[in-house]
Amino acid sequence: MRPESTSGTEDSLFRELAIATVATALAVAATAAAERVLGYNDPSLIFITAVMFVAVRTRMAMAVYAAILCFLCYNYFFIQPRYTFYISARHGVLTVAMFLVAALVCGRLANRLRAQVLLLRAAQARRVALQDLGRRLVAAADESEAVQATTEVLRETLDAEVLLLVIDEDSGRLPVPMDASGTPRFDPSLRAAIDRCWTSLLAGTPASAGLEPGLSWHCLPVVLRQRPLGVACLRFPAPLPQLLPELAQLAEAMLRDLAQALARTRLVNQLEAARVQAESERLRAALLSSVSHDLRSPLSTIIGSAESLSLYRDRLSLEDQVALARDIVGEGRRLDRYIQNLLDMTRVGQGALALEREWIGLDEIGGALLARMRDSHPTLAVRLALPDPPPLLFVHPALFEQALFNSLDNAGKFSPPGEPVLMRAIRDGSALQIDVVDRGPGIPEADRQRIFDRFYSADRGDRGPPGTGLGLTITQAIVAAHGGEITALAGEDGHGTVLRIRLPWRDPPDAQPDESP
Repeated sequence: MRPESTSGTEDSLFRELAIATVATALAVAATAAAERVLGYNDPSLIFITAVMFVAVRTRMAMAVYAAILCFLCYNYFFIQPRYTFYISARHGVLTVAMFLVAALVCGRLANRLRAQVLLLRAAQARRVALQDLGRRLVAAADESEAVQATTEVLRETLDAEVLLLVIDEDSGRLPVPMDASGTPRFDPSLRAAIDRCWTSLLAGTPASAGLEPGLSWHCLPVVLRQRPLGVACLRFPAPLPQLLPELAQLAEAMLRDLAQALARTRLVNQLEAARVQAESERLRAALLSSVSHDLRSPLSTIIGSAESLSLYRDRLSLEDQVALARDIVGEGRRLDRYIQNLLDMTRVGQGALALEREWIGLDEIGGALLARMRDSHPTLAVRLALPDPPPLLFVHPALFEQALFNSLDNAGKFSPPGEPVLMRAIRDGSALQIDVVDRGPGIPEADRQRIFDRFYSADRGDRGPPGTGLGLTITQAIVAAHGGEITALAGEDGHGTVLRIRLPWRDPPDAQPDESP
């Protein structure tokens, strides 16, 4: 499918002339050898074979040239009297005349067969190129990948420099042409060709296929259902005064595929934007609901207890004052946890979970968790069951501690009085498994996946009313950022819930050698 340059056409002409001449010379030599060695005295078949060989290798003009040359050689070397073009016998005239007709007919048929083969090859190359482009466009995730795929396929197929310009959806204008390094191209010929094609496209008139004087670029429009999407610019190594029909058809077919891919990616972007907007509205409504209920309740308690202490301190016993102060501290910590969850959720939504990993022992994290749980749930017993020696984790210590705390806090809210919450860790093949086990009412099977959704609170089970519905969502995001996963399972013996965290296991670094003398 590559166009031939002028110098390439001249080289091809000389090559085909050489093929025809050499084939005729070989036919003369073969006929002479067959006549002398085998006594073969009917050389016409050998010469016709040479003509057919030339016809299937070259164009029709070369086949005619070979047929006339073979006719002359046949007459000169093998028709009496030899070594002259004079034919003494009448049957000799008929023989050479019939030979010339047969050679021309065979050459024509062989050349037509060659043309059909070339057309089939070109059609096959076109089909392969379009299939390759189709596969790349299907895999393209966005507009830039679709443009890049089309540029590469056009460049490989047409052996031309390709520049694709797609209009900006907001401004409706073509971008400034750039080179491979991202620098604007100051090419008057390119700018003139683009303006010519774009003006014709906007006017609804087809642009001329030929090049205007001084231009070296061919520009084709990228259109989908009468809607202009861009311009494709082609420049061949040897300037073509007019784009060959087969090249134009192939390029236009590829640009149609590109237009459909652009429409698809833009539709996907629009649908994604609509989905994100709808999700944002839903989260905004859920957040307002959470603020109005879950944050207002502790504030009301804090304000009421503080007013009681302020107005009725002299009338309250010491025990009542301590109880009110305890309520203020407890609700303040509860409010702090809610606000922390909201801030963490904001970081998750903005992709701001930066992992600065360190090696830390799970027992160190467990000790910090026990202290935090005593402050949040003074009456709750928390047991740790860790391997000996405790495993080292390559994690972000603060974030991973928060993930485990959210899991323990979730379990502690619904554990019956006197029932402890268990956190255990075991090595399971190539993963470290951490389970948080409670003996609460459990989670319905239908809700076990939904509990990790933002602002979701089940009517019963481990995601009850007292919470923003963000703790386990944050835990899932933190665990996923570490390459792990968290799932909710039914508790042991059908009671309670097991929150299972699985992290990829990484062997800790070897101990540094002792450099002391």
